[in-house]
Amino acid sequence: MEQEGFGREMLRLYYGGECEVTAMERVELILPCPEIIRVPGAPDNLVGMIYKEGGLIPVFRPGNDQITGKNQNLAPEEVPACIVLIRKEDGSIKGMAADEVAGGGAIDTVYE
Repeated sequence: MEQEGFGREMLRLYYGGECEVTAMERVELILPCPEIIRVPGAPDNLVGMIYKEGGLIPVFRPGNDQITGKNQNLAPEEVPACIVLIRKEDGSIKGMAADEVAGGGAIDTVYE
């Protein structure tokens, strides 16, 4: 019973062998087939940026949503199948890369 509540209120994002869990109330939009702007010299946890609504939004790998130094053995360089835009506590938006999303009621989806 508790897991059913988790499934409706939370969204799990999978990409490159990592998983991120976020509250559904923070999910703004899921963008399939995103156009990623690569950032030369960016930390490995930053997939890139997307241009949305007149501004740039950083897109992170699950499990690494803060800009840090170079890391080893993170997700592959392939473009993610979708980006989930998430509203942060300070009101700003961040993007999370995903190839599969699960939870949130009827959202279970694999993007290809």
